Parts: sequence; structure tokens; C-alpha cells
Amino acid sequence: MERRPQGTIAFLFSDVEGSTRLWEEQHHAMDQALVAHDRILREAIEAESGYVFSTQGDAFAAAFHSASDAARAALAIQHSLTHHPWPDDAR
Repeated sequence: MERRPQGTIAFLFSDVEGSTRLWEEQHHAMDQALVAHDRILREAIEAESGYVFSTQGDAFAAAFHSASDAARAALAIQHSLTHHPWPDDAR
């Protein structure tokens, strides 16, 4: 069971830059990449006790108990996305 943050909270919002064009040009690659993207984000958010309260396409919105929790999740996301072995047509 997820524990939603209460009181003073921090938010993290994420969206893939240029995704509309990528969806139009590389639909199959983006379909596969989105699965990895979503897994990476969910794992990093949950590792810092974050709560995903909204997703739409490749966008995520999450709440955290503190700004430092949100920052640690954001850093972990950036690190994982940067080092993930994306196919060339999904970069």
C-alpha cells in the first residue's frame, strides 16, 4: 500500500523532450522505449518513498515527503536514463 505524502511536500514533474516528433517518426521504438522509461521512473520514485499521482503519455507527476527525497529521485532518474542501453532509433 502506498503512503501518500502529507503536510509540506515536494513535487517532481517529468516529460520527454521532443516526444511528439519521436512518436511520429519512430512509433515502434518509442513504444518499447516508453516501457523502459516508465520502469526507470517508477523505480527511482518508489526508492525515495515518492507517490506517482499522475501519468499521461511519457509525463510523470510525483509527490515526496521532502525536497531532498525528490532531488535524490530526480538524480537517480537522470543517471538511469543516461546510462540505459537505448536502441539507436530510440535515443
